[in-house]
Amino acid sequence: MSHPIYSEIPDTSDLTYWSIKAQDGQLRCVTFVPRDKELHQQLKRKAWAAKAPTARNRKH
Repeated sequence: MSHPIYSEIPDTSDLTYWSIKAQDGQLRCVTFVPRDKELHQQLKRKAWAAKAPTARNRKH
């Protein structure tokens, strides 16, 4: 089975990327945990870098 290549963090409906963790047996309290934590960190860094403002030289 081939794994999809991700360029951004997918929606929580993608259960190939996310696993579901129930809190203490409570069905109403669910946490989505990335299956590949290293990939998740890389995608987070990429997303934050894209949002970071670019440095501008304000001197004219």
